[in-house]
Amino acid sequence: MTEKPILEVTNLQTQFRTDDGTIRAVDGVSFTLHEREILGLVGESGAGKSVAIKSILGLIEEPGQIVAGEITYKGETIYAVEQDEDGIPRPTAESYTDAQIRKRIRGNEIAIILQDPMESLNPVYTIGSQIQDVIELNRDLRGAAAKSDAIEMLREVGIPDPETNFHEYPHEFSGGQRQRIMIAMALACEPSVIIADEPTTALDVTVEGQILDLVNDLKDKYDTSFIWVTHDMSVVAELCDRVNVMYLGNIVESAPVRELFYDTKHPYTQALLASIPRPDRKQDELQSIAGLMPSARDPPQGCRFHTRCPGAKKICQEVQPPLQAFTESDRGENKNTNHTVSCLQYDSFKTEYENSEYIQNEANPDGTPHIQSQAQAQTQNVSSPAERTSTHIDTSSPILQLNEVRKEFNTSSGLFGPLSVSLSGGIPQIEWSPEVLTAVDGVSMNVYPGETLGLVGESGCGKSTLAKTIVRLLEPTDGSVMFDGESLSDLSGEPLRQKRRDIQMVFQDPHSSLDPRMTIGKIIEEPMKVNKLYDADTRRERAFDLLEKVGLNPSQYNRYPHEFSGGQRQRVNLARALSVDPKLVVCDEPVSALDVSVQAQVLSIMRDLQEEFNLTYLFISHDLSVIRQISDRVAVMYLGRIVEIGKTADVFADPKHPYTRGLLSSIPIPDPDTVKERENMVGDVPSPLNPPSGCHFNPRCTAFIPPDQYSGHPHWDETLAFVRAVGRRAFVADDPVSIHESFFANGVPDDALGTVISDTIDQLVAGEWDAAHDLLTDEFISPSVCTQSVSEYEAGDNDRVVLCHRYADDFEQAP
Repeated sequence: MTEKPILEVTNLQTQFRTDDGTIRAVDGVSFTLHEREILGLVGESGAGKSVAIKSILGLIEEPGQIVAGEITYKGETIYAVEQDEDGIPRPTAESYTDAQIRKRIRGNEIAIILQDPMESLNPVYTIGSQIQDVIELNRDLRGAAAKSDAIEMLREVGIPDPETNFHEYPHEFSGGQRQRIMIAMALACEPSVIIADEPTTALDVTVEGQILDLVNDLKDKYDTSFIWVTHDMSVVAELCDRVNVMYLGNIVESAPVRELFYDTKHPYTQALLASIPRPDRKQDELQSIAGLMPSARDPPQGCRFHTRCPGAKKICQEVQPPLQAFTESDRGENKNTNHTVSCLQYDSFKTEYENSEYIQNEANPDGTPHIQSQAQAQTQNVSSPAERTSTHIDTSSPILQLNEVRKEFNTSSGLFGPLSVSLSGGIPQIEWSPEVLTAVDGVSMNVYPGETLGLVGESGCGKSTLAKTIVRLLEPTDGSVMFDGESLSDLSGEPLRQKRRDIQMVFQDPHSSLDPRMTIGKIIEEPMKVNKLYDADTRRERAFDLLEKVGLNPSQYNRYPHEFSGGQRQRVNLARALSVDPKLVVCDEPVSALDVSVQAQVLSIMRDLQEEFNLTYLFISHDLSVIRQISDRVAVMYLGRIVEIGKTADVFADPKHPYTRGLLSSIPIPDPDTVKERENMVGDVPSPLNPPSGCHFNPRCTAFIPPDQYSGHPHWDETLAFVRAVGRRAFVADDPVSIHESFFANGVPDDALGTVISDTIDQLVAGEWDAAHDLLTDEFISPSVCTQSVSEYEAGDNDRVVLCHRYADDFEQAP
């Protein structure tokens, strides 16, 4: 890019001085950001990404300090550091003070969106008042004018009925809606730059897709530049224009997004890309990165990646390569000097690198590396889950069988909460009417020995509740859970305890599921001790053996959980689950909290353990890329029901249920050249306290079946979009002409449908939103088969089941 950058960071160094030494979190980072550009900042946890962007806004707290560097915004230095006569770093005279940064830069010019919106939103104030406060603090608007702008900003980011929701509190919104509110707050002062720190990491894939689309739209509308901090390379491929890859406080590679993916140079970037599970193709094995990122308190000398690099040589231990553009010979046909890399293979030390000897490290233990190219890693497909089915899975008899399993919770508060008084007939009558939440709604499915069944769905769909019901951590309200031909629902006491040996569970958070007061050796031994298996010496020997099998050193037996990384703690969880020789392991989001490189290690270990111990997995995840990598079959869950189940390859190649199609279309793909048409599932998962009638997915379904009298109507798609927009109060209804133009650009038809639409628009202009919504619902929604009943259809070979009326003619109705 030739235009002058809007933001320029030069040699930024941020350190934290502690009793144990100085942590060099950011150590000489330089980059630029241009107008209307989205710049990705990627790397594993601990790379220094968040510290770098917080340094820009002066958000570093004690004991942290910016010790070197310069930050320039729109050509003006807002912060720079120089050494005083005693060698102590001080802000230069032209640097902004903290007060000036708060008043002139933070919010007005550069805004920030943090990962967890609940940590940013004040729970005791309404969301509208918080946005209004930001506007009044930073813009020349007060009172009604500021409130009006806040409401419009909520509407801009897709918050339904913004006039009403203006008065709601943060806890009353879903995670995706809260992140939209944070985007509205960031845009409220129309800043030129927005820094987004992992804003979609904790969101479901459907909500993440909506946020990515929203950011692209807002970038163009408001001429806003973004710095997008993430560890998800798939998001980078879809969203970003340029990418900076960070490792241990340094930027090791910087390039335009397409060039980074197709002409990757740095070994760390190559390793990150090779460790990504892909939703669009099968991979035999993910390429994980050896070892862990070293501590920033004592970083390696030379190239900081050399301890994990499969191509590291002796010179890499001695020389820290600068971040620089390729020489003409290195670039070949690529003449783009915007691609820079910090690797001795590509600079003036190239000859010395080639003449140097390989070293031994975690990636290359014998000093003779076998280096696989990125292209080879991405096209490998030796043994897919579908191919494993015929040789590893026994489909003659299920090991786990669920029959109409239902789990309800009474959510009425207090002793007298379920009681109400009815005055029917003039005589007071006390009625018992508990408020019931149905988390699992009649689930039936089989799991076969040796297979991995993936269970996917958005947050709030009932996946974790179903898992806990299967292992009897929760009692089913109705239905039966059969394991190995025996009903778990009929067991209690000692027989249940003995049966639980065969069913183990691995939880999502490896930190909270391990006792911090026990060593990992004792943690692994505990299930054996509880089940009275083996003597003490044998349990200890088995713990040593299991540590080795999950990729940990037996010498770590006496260490405590806090001494391990997240991926290592999850390996301890796996070892504990395997200690009693289970037949079935229920894994509840076991890799969702891990970096992609660590995730690859854990998935590889799980696959190896399954082969060695003939394990069966029920693998729960909201990450469909992971599901495709590890699962033989996949079940899709929505609001307590399984809406589709089938072989993984079949479901990904030809999804049947509209919800499955929406999920798959929302997955970002780690390929900047791949263009996907996202199916827009409007809104969030409804509350299970008041689920929609008929098919639970009908309020969000893009394939909603019209009532018979409107079947095949040429204006049906426009009408459905209008009905849903009215339900969300997603537009301003002050002009009938603008409403017609927005929803019916080719005019309203002169028939019964058109008459209802015209009457509705008149009601909207008159401010009668509820009446308009009722009229549309009675005419277009309530008569549909989608709101009246649920039918289950299955393919002739019984391998595919779909809960959707669209397949009444294609599949047979299930018994």
